[in-house]
Parts: sequence; structure tokens; C-alpha cells
Amino acid sequence: MRETFLLEHLLVFFLVVVTPLWDWFEIPRLKASTAPRKKIRFYQKIVAASWACALVAVITIGLRAAGTMDRGAHESAWLAPGTRGGVFLEGLIAGLLIVIILPAVLAMRSGKIRVRAGKAARRLAFILPSTGEERRWWWLVCITAGICEELVYRGFLLHYLHVMPFHLDITRALVVSSLIFGIGHLYQGIAGVVQTTVIGFVLGAMFLLSGNLLLPIVVHAVIDLRVLAMLPEGFEAVEQS
Repeated sequence: MRETFLLEHLLVFFLVVVTPLWDWFEIPRLKASTAPRKKIRFYQKIVAASWACALVAVITIGLRAAGTMDRGAHESAWLAPGTRGGVFLEGLIAGLLIVIILPAVLAMRSGKIRVRAGKAARRLAFILPSTGEERRWWWLVCITAGICEELVYRGFLLHYLHVMPFHLDITRALVVSSLIFGIGHLYQGIAGVVQTTVIGFVLGAMFLLSGNLLLPIVVHAVIDLRVLAMLPEGFEAVEQS
């Protein structure tokens, strides 16, 4: 039992401290590298680390606890259907889904939109897939992120903050876990941290509303996979030219 508690604390330490530090040192190296397969190697590291964290999360609290949530009506009355909080949250979820799906659909129907998206993606071109091989690996990265990050940041972290050792109410646990999720994306800059914090909050709310991680996993994977619909293959080479 003590070993399990130690693993929980180590995983949280990894999420809060090690992940941002790893980004701090690894991202500049990725940007500076001229190796032809630098993104592939980076993707492989992400996939391996994500599955390792998910495995630790499942070992410590169990798959059922990580994949389901009983929020308790007395703790999250603001989420109830018909309340102001519930209506606001439903609107936020609907808005997020529109923002996710609509640009991808429009990009698939218009080459011009894809070209413009490629130009807009210049800031993150060091990590986004461009070549055919990178795009094939991106599928694995996105599926891994959908499954593993939801198990870790939603399933495990909400349980850790809500049940033990802090016993935060579910609303505060949702806010804190969303902030930690945002900090884990420091490589995207401050705007990216804010955006991923909001997305993390919405995904966590989906988890609490449904009581199951399936919907957040699917939505999370789709958010990342839309890159393939919006960016044309070889967009990085076009930008460099």
C-alpha cells in the first residue's frame, strides 16, 4: 500500500515538475536540430512516456477508478442540468466541438484554407507533422494522447486531488487538474497554456457529467488529429521555401 502511495506522489511530481522541465530543455534541442527524423524520435519519446505514465496511473488507483467518476450530487450541484452552471458548461462544450470540427471540415473542402492554416502553423512547425512518415506517426501520437492523457490528467489526477491526499472538492480538483494539464503544454507558449487549460477544464467537465472517460478520450484524440485535416502534407517545406 505504501508503495502505491509513493507511486502516486511520484507521478504527480513528474506531471507538475519533470514534464515542464523536460519541455524547457527538449524543445529548444528539437527546434535547433537538423536531423531529418528529429520529429519521429520526439514522437516516439512522447508515446513511450505517455504510456508509462498511464500504466503507473492504472497500477496505483486501478482501471475502474481511473476510467469512471462518481461526482456526487452534493459536491457538484452547479453541473446539474438546468442550472446556470450546467447550461453554461453545455454551451462551452458545444462551442468547443464547433471550434474543433468546423475548421477541419472547411479545410478538407478548400485547398486555400489548408495553405493558410499551414502559414498560421509556422510557430509550431518544429513539432507538427509535415512529411508522410511524420503524419503516419501523428496518428499514434494522437491516439496515445487521447487515451493516456485522459487516464492521467482526468482519471488519475482528479482522483488524487479529490480522494487522496488533499480531499479537495470536485470543483477545485477540476480547476487544479486543468491548470496542471495546461502547464504540461508550456512549449506552446502562454497562449497555448491558457488554451489547453480551458480545454482540460472542458474535458474534465465532460468526464464528470458522463461519469466515464470514453467521451473525453474521443474528443481529445479528435482535437489533435484535426491537424492532419487542416495542414497539407509538406507544409513545412513550403514555409521554408
